[in-house]
Amino acid sequence: MEKEELLEAALRVYLRNPKATVHEVAEEAGVSKSTIFYYFKNKNNLEKELVLYTIQRFSPWRDGNLENAIRRRLQLIKEYPGLARLIYTLFDNLSKTDPKFIEEMRQRSFEKIANLLEKEGYKNCKDLAILLLAFLDGLAMYSIYMPIDFSKYEGLILEAFRRLKDEI
Repeated sequence: MEKEELLEAALRVYLRNPKATVHEVAEEAGVSKSTIFYYFKNKNNLEKELVLYTIQRFSPWRDGNLENAIRRRLQLIKEYPGLARLIYTLFDNLSKTDPKFIEEMRQRSFEKIANLLEKEGYKNCKDLAILLLAFLDGLAMYSIYMPIDFSKYEGLILEAFRRLKDEI
C-alpha cells in the first residue's frame, strides 16, 4: 500500500471523526496498525502528514486569481462540510505537540493568499489575507450547523474585496 492511499483512508476517517484513532485509520485502509506506524511512526506524525496532504490536495490559492480561489474554497466547503472542522481539530492537537509546525503552516497559508492579493494590486495584503480567511473559515464553521447559500456569500465576499481594493 502506498503512503498516499493511507492518507486518503485517514482523510475519510478523520472527516467522519476528527478525533479518530490509528486503529480506525488502519481498519479503513485495510491494513494493520503496524503498517500505519511503519509509514508515520506515531499518531502525531500521521496527523502532521494529513495536514500537509489535505492542504496540498484542497488548497484553492494556487488557482491564479482571487475570484477563482474564493469560488474554489466555497465549493470545497460545500462538498466537504467536515473539512474545516478536521483542519481546526488537527491544528489544535498539533499546536500542543508541535507549535512550530502549526506556525509554519499558518504563515505559509497567509503568504500564499497575500501573494495572490498582491498580484492583483491590493495593498495591506497580509491583513486582507487574514480577513479573507476569517470570512471563509466562518462560513465553513457555520455550514456545519446550518444551511448556507454559498452563491449569496460568494457575491458578498467578492464585492467586499472589490471595494477594499479601491478603498485601501
